[in-house]
Formats: sequence, structure tokens, C-alpha cells
Amino acid sequence: MKKLFAGLMMLTLIFGVSFAGSAFASGNEVKLIDSDVGVMYKPGYVGFSGNIEVANLGPVKNVSVHYTTDNTNWYDTTASYAGPGDVNREKWHFAISRTDASTDHLELKNLSFIKFAIKYEVNNQTYWDNNEGANYYNEVNHTVPLRSVILGAPNVLNANSTLSNGEFTGNIYVKNLNPTKIVKILYTTDNWATTREGIATYSGSLNNFNSVENWSYSFNVPGATNIKYSISYTTGGQTYWDNNYGHNYEVF
Repeated sequence: MKKLFAGLMMLTLIFGVSFAGSAFASGNEVKLIDSDVGVMYKPGYVGFSGNIEVANLGPVKNVSVHYTTDNTNWYDTTASYAGPGDVNREKWHFAISRTDASTDHLELKNLSFIKFAIKYEVNNQTYWDNNEGANYYNEVNHTVPLRSVILGAPNVLNANSTLSNGEFTGNIYVKNLNPTKIVKILYTTDNWATTREGIATYSGSLNNFNSVENWSYSFNVPGATNIKYSISYTTGGQTYWDNNYGHNYEVF
């Protein structure tokens, strides 16, 4: 019994959190989508942000991020509702930052790494996404750009897009699951009356671990004022899609 008690105490200390009520490892209740750490050395800026997906299990809920920057002290920051996913899921966003002119979030000063887990409280239950017990880990990039991106559940994720002066451009995040991969954009300029397909190209790794890559594209679309699109990522004989929960993405 003494050994069992000591083991439980050590687990609590390692994870850095004391559980209240019922706590569960995440099944499909809460999942990290993506997270990034960015720095700008001159103003001393450090930012930590990300996106989370939760099952809509009740009208009143709390989503937070439990993190450490030194493996000793743990902190919590609250996420806020960002919008619907599909009929049963929601997206939440978190973001904290500091500069040399601020006294906020001193734990981010001189940041080298950050470890974190996602906590979801609803219906008097607590669910965690702690990366299958390992916690999520990110660190400041060794090279420019000094922004490090990791992905949680998705294997492919729309990052951004623009439509300007007849050019449709954008960036896509993909997990580096295999060395050989194809990233495509299926898009329409006439509300799916006709479709076009374009190929994205590799434009660099997004973290020190080479676990996430940035792929970019630029297509000529003269006269287009609205584009709807989805993204596919094929590697290792599998194809993964990001179609915005079946709604597709849209850019004006």
C-alpha cells in the first residue's frame, strides 16, 4: 500500500495538477488542433497560442490550457469560444503573450520550451487531452522564422489564404508522416459549377523536430471575386482531408 500511495503521489507531482472530481483521458471529447510559439527578440515578444476542438456536451463549459516552461511551475490560461465545428463540435482558441515592456506572463521570458495539456470541464466532469500521457511539447525555432508550429489531431490543416489581383494564394500545415507526399487544393470560382485542382509545394519545416511542414500555393484566377476550396494530403497510401467540417473554406 505504501508503494502504491507513493506512486500515485509521484504521478500527481509529475503532471503538475491536482484533480478535482472525475477526470478522464480524452477519447473524442477534447482535442488539440494546433499550437504555435513565436518570438521577436528585439521587443522581447513571446507568444503562445493555439486552437482546440471539443465535443458540445453541454451549454456551460470551461476549456483551459495547463502548461509549464520550466518543468517545475505550472500555469493555466483559459480558452475562449471561437465558433462551431460541425453539429456536435466547437472550436476554442487560446493566446497569451508578453514583451519587455510588460509584467504579464513572466514565465514566458527567455522561453526555450513549453509543455502543456488541454483541460475540458463540462457537466461536472473533467476531460483531458495530454497527448496520450506525454503532454504536448513545443520549443522556440533554432532558425528563422522564429515561430514553431505543432499539430494535434489533424494531419492536414488550412493555415491561411488570400485572393488579391487575380491570385489565389495560401499556406497549408501537414504532419510529416512520410517523406513522399502530395498536397492538393480543390477549388471553384463559380460555386462548384466547375472545379479546378492545384498542387501545393513544400516551403519548409515549421519546427525543430521536422514534424510539421508548410506547403504553399499560388494560382492565377483572373476575374475571380470568390473562391471556395478544400485540401487533400496523400501520403503512405492514405488521403487526409481538411474541408472545414464539410463546409469547405471560402475566401473573397
